[in-house]
Amino acid sequence: MKMFDIGFEEVESYLRHSGWRRSLAGPLAEMWHPQHDENLTVLVPKRSDAPDFSKSLKLLTTEVSRLENRSEAAIRLEISRQFVDVTDLRAEDSEIADGTIPLTSGIGLFNSAHRLMVSAAAAALQRQSYYGNSMPRAAYRHARRLRLGQTRPGSYIVPVISSAKFGALVTTAFDGPRLEASADDSYFERRMLTTLSRALETLSELTIESGRVPAKADVLDAVDEGVSSELCAAVLDVIGKGDVQVFDVTFNWAPNSSAPADVPEKIAFPGEAARLIEQIEGDLKEANAPAERVLYGVIRRLSLKKNDTAGHVALETMLDGKPRIVNFELPLDVYRRAAQYHGERRPVIVRGILDATPGRRATMKVKAFDADRSVASFDDLS
Repeated sequence: MKMFDIGFEEVESYLRHSGWRRSLAGPLAEMWHPQHDENLTVLVPKRSDAPDFSKSLKLLTTEVSRLENRSEAAIRLEISRQFVDVTDLRAEDSEIADGTIPLTSGIGLFNSAHRLMVSAAAAALQRQSYYGNSMPRAAYRHARRLRLGQTRPGSYIVPVISSAKFGALVTTAFDGPRLEASADDSYFERRMLTTLSRALETLSELTIESGRVPAKADVLDAVDEGVSSELCAAVLDVIGKGDVQVFDVTFNWAPNSSAPADVPEKIAFPGEAARLIEQIEGDLKEANAPAERVLYGVIRRLSLKKNDTAGHVALETMLDGKPRIVNFELPLDVYRRAAQYHGERRPVIVRGILDATPGRRATMKVKAFDADRSVASFDDLS
């Protein structure tokens, strides 16, 4: 299965992460060797527009395949996905084991792919139990950036491909860490997938691991993790009609970037979970909870006066595509973590009720605060 065209950056990234070392470098090509054998070398072409690039690339993958004792197809696939995250949506038919599924189930799987990504994009922007007509337009815009790969065997698998090619998110200025506005948008797809992974894990815990009908309070708490009525509907697109035995989602993070912290790689929903998910979908649709904005950024300033019971934080974030400072208070135990992240120049995530009236100082009543674990540490970002 071919993901994307292969260029020099993909080859360089693969060799570097596989323990190869650069021997010689020139304007048109480089020589690389395995870490422990400088006598074995491969030629790495640098100009993808050169007439012989494809031929040189073929020679390269053939030689790497021989040296690593793996198939050439596997080598090319791994090289091609150095800068992409691949989310595999898999449906397993309850009766047929030949890699096919009923037509209606296949349509549901493709519909689910779109609805899952839109709901995850919406939850990455603001937490809400039911979006309905208030679905953020940006959620559709971000979902349109994703690509579908070729379906492949393994029951029935649809891969959703998203970019994981990131710029420097945090830079250093004389007055402390600064958010690199031009790079912030490139991280959204990774944040969206991180949100999706946690939301599906939470939905699985509510419907499968608990072994009981979830209380409405637990259902509403799940909204904090990105669960929404729309997310439930997306899962039901696959298992709601009874033709699919198992629906699972697997996250394959790009080899070139650090995987998000503390998120599951695979979440599965058996067909019998449909009844409970339908109930949760209805509960969330009827809930009347306020929407909470989600902001990503870096801490610019901290302030804590003697005898204060809360610390003051100024966050640099992106609002409507422009950098803006949002001010809020944190209780002392959380404020100490904020001071730690500020010292580490680490990106953070904040969720709560935002007041960003134009012409006024932007403030937030914070519900949750933490490090932005969907992105790497500062050392990896700079």
